[in-house]
This record gives sequence, structure tokens and C-alpha cells, in this order.
Amino acid sequence: MWVSCDSPSSPVSRAQDVPQLSGDQIEQVTISEDALHAFISSDTLEIITRDLTEYFAATNEGRWADLMHYFPMHKKQGDTTFVKSSIEALDHWTERGVKNRTAAAEILYASPTFSDGDQEVVLLNMQLSHFVEFHPHYDGPRPDGMKGMVESNYGKGNAVYKEAPLAPGDSLPLRYWEVSGLNRIWAVSHVDSAHWCFLPPNFNESGAASMMGANAMVEALRHRRANDPTSER
Repeated sequence: MWVSCDSPSSPVSRAQDVPQLSGDQIEQVTISEDALHAFISSDTLEIITRDLTEYFAATNEGRWADLMHYFPMHKKQGDTTFVKSSIEALDHWTERGVKNRTAAAEILYASPTFSDGDQEVVLLNMQLSHFVEFHPHYDGPRPDGMKGMVESNYGKGNAVYKEAPLAPGDSLPLRYWEVSGLNRIWAVSHVDSAHWCFLPPNFNESGAASMMGANAMVEALRHRRANDPTSER
């Protein structure tokens, strides 16, 4: 989940507004009123938005069992070992001082629904405000060397590394990547369900390629290139 990086350290931007441990938390994924390009019904988009809000909230609050409810478990039905190991990995990095926190998300594009075997697939594009935080007790690989990994998840050119002023009693500052920009995410639902689950844009690079077929992925990406005005950014 988190690996070391041999690339040179990124320049540090000193924060003007220090994120707090209980900083901005997303309350509702919004749908753009003036820049939306959606190719699914408004009812379906509202359901996806509701489930995406719960997905982000579970991540923000560290409710990993709830978060797994928004992973396409129909692809791993009955695989309790996978669920257990996933929760243990998330707990491991949380205890070591890593926190992912989404502050805001606004949907700008939603593709049509594409059939993919036993599931339906929708590609979303959104304006995202997100923080990857490394708290003072974090003892893993250097956060400032993780630019490639952060951008792989949240979009190239969207992430800036920052360090907060040292707090009293701490030997290390709060270090974090601030993400602000366009970010894709895949929404998937079993054909017999109205419940939507989510995969990051690079899911097929992390051992989860079996979660979606190549044809649906290619069709969705082609549609976005032709119909989303932000697709070149």
C-alpha cells in the first residue's frame, strides 16, 4: 500500500493554513450545477453520489469494515480472508500515522453505463480536495519521496508536499500531500443491485485488474475523451 521511492525529494511548501487532526471532512459529494456533463439518468447519478459520499466518509473516519462495503465484493464473494487482510493493512498504516482525508468532491462528468459481465460500470470525473497526512509518529518511508505514488492515485500535477510548523512536544511536524484538481474514479454495481462501489483510477496497477474487464474500461475512457471537456487536463 505504501512503498519507498528512490526519486529525489520534492521541494517543501510551507503551509499557510495548517490542516488540523479534525480538519475539513466531506459532508456531501456535490454535482456541478454549471459544468456537469452526465450521460446517465439523474436518479442513478444521485444514487452514485450518495454512495460515494459514504465511501469517502468511511475512509475519513477509519471505518474500514464499512469501507469494504463500497469495494466490489461481488467479485470476491465469500472471500473473508481478503476482507480480513485488507482491514489489517488499513489498520497497520493508520496506526503508523498515515491518514487519507477527503475535504470536498464535485462531480463534473459521468459516463453512460457500460456492461461488464456481472456488473455495470460508470466512469466519473470530479474536482477533488484531498489530503494524505503523515502524523508526527509516522515512521515509514519519507513522505516527500512519494510524489509518484500520490499522483498515481490522485492525478498528475495535482499534489503539493507541505510541512506544518512543528507543534509543541513533537520532534517531527505534520507532513502531508495536499491534492487539489481533477480526479477520475470508477463506479461499479452488480447487475442485480442498485448499490455502487468504487475503484481508484489506477486499480489495475495494484493487483486488482480482475475487478473490471478491459473492454468496459476502454469504452468508458473513449467516451470521456470525446465528451468530457476536462479530459485533456
